[in-house]
Amino acid sequence: MKNSFKNNILALSLALLLPLAAVAAEGPAGKADGKGPSAEERKARMEYCKANPEKCRAEKKARMEQMCKDNPERCKEMKEKMDQRRAEKKAQFEQRFKGADADGNGTISQAEAQKSLPRLARRFDQLDANKDGQISREEIAAARKARFDQQGRSDGGHHRGPRPDAGKI
Repeated sequence: MKNSFKNNILALSLALLLPLAAVAAEGPAGKADGKGPSAEERKARMEYCKANPEKCRAEKKARMEQMCKDNPERCKEMKEKMDQRRAEKKAQFEQRFKGADADGNGTISQAEAQKSLPRLARRFDQLDANKDGQISREEIAAARKARFDQQGRSDGGHHRGPRPDAGKI
């Protein structure tokens, strides 16, 4: 059973890589303006990365390292922009957390969550790690880290592109 699963993954990977290899051999293609991959190429890349997450991350890291080596100024700008976005997201989280913490004790009770943060309220029991009836910032951070570790991501929750639950706690 395991071998057939591995063979299926290998066949899928090859099926996805062959069109990308052909595109690479033909030279830069993509959008009409010559910038970036086409929608079909992006879709193929997404499928490839779903099938090979570790390899995909390693390839992305290598591309970023090469880009930073080739264009350190652009790399610096990108890192600054990412740091700014992280700071903005952290500030948004703090604002939502403080807004939900009606009694100002630094934690969110289930009643506070139900009133202000219904999505968080639905997962309250999962997030309340110490089962004290309160969710702290630390418990939310630990749950988030665990979720990304489970997904095999080492970016600490930082990702590219919007998530379906973006902007929510």
